Amino acid sequence: MVEFVNVATFVVGLALLVNGYAIFRRGREDAALLLLSVVVGAGLIVVALVPDLFQFVATLLGLELKARAILVVSNLTLFVVAIYLFDRIGRLYARISRLNEELSLLKTAVYEETSSGREGWTDAGHQERADD
Repeated sequence: MVEFVNVATFVVGLALLVNGYAIFRRGREDAALLLLSVVVGAGLIVVALVPDLFQFVATLLGLELKARAILVVSNLTLFVVAIYLFDRIGRLYARISRLNEELSLLKTAVYEETSSGREGWTDAGHQERADD
């Protein structure tokens, strides 16, 4: 059972590395995602290859059980990931807000341009037919 957990941990770590690199290479995300993927993925791979590492971490942190060291490190990792995601969400909301402002300005400019030259245009920017 322990071997299965180590193999699964290794595969998940490798998948994080590959996925982070693939997303970064496509240009969809910034280098922070690549760095986060490398840290978490490499950490999982190291833990899979050296399962007794957390006994050293427990001793270093002054904890008596290896399980508590695993919980402390995993909780800290989750906090870092959550902070990163909150930051990304905030930036995306700001980009959406700017995009909505620009779209509104463009709609207004198109409406003003078309309504000054033609009749029968609505606020939505669609031409009404005279026989409707």
